[in-house]
Amino acid sequence: MMVRTVKWSTILALSVLAVFLVITSLALAQPRMMPEDVFTPLTKGYDLMRDGKYEAAEAEFKTALSKDRYNPFALNNLAAIKAQQGKLKDAMAYLTDAQTHAKDYLDKYQEVCFTGGLCTGVKPVKVIGTESTIAKVVAENMGKLKAKMAATPEKPVPSTPPPMEKVPAQKKGK
Repeated sequence: MMVRTVKWSTILALSVLAVFLVITSLALAQPRMMPEDVFTPLTKGYDLMRDGKYEAAEAEFKTALSKDRYNPFALNNLAAIKAQQGKLKDAMAYLTDAQTHAKDYLDKYQEVCFTGGLCTGVKPVKVIGTESTIAKVVAENMGKLKAKMAATPEKPVPSTPPPMEKVPAQKKGK
């Protein structure tokens, strides 16, 4: 009789633990809003970018990246600035990084601005969706940028000739 009580109490305890673990894992799997120390510089940076203050905007986006290295909103907006400045390779590098984790970010965006018509900048809002909206923007920007890069030939890189060597006098006449 004692053995049965121990078995049933063990089974009950393990069942309660299993239910607790399932509930905890579901709670952790819920999408979370962007932290304030990332969200604030993103919105400030977007407003600065929209006003044409690209250097200040870039600093804000880099602040956001210092807190969240692969934040696709910051990376996308940095790409928009670089594309506007004609630094297409830098813009593509930012978009490539943004694409890596963009599907994991379910935050929605409120506003869109176009910098030079090439890349789209976005301003996030504190609303979570069921799928990534920034992933679509990043993909569109990559498509636009690839087309622009294909149509724009690269400037040739000037070559550096090797240093001239002095030829000894005895070899000159032969």
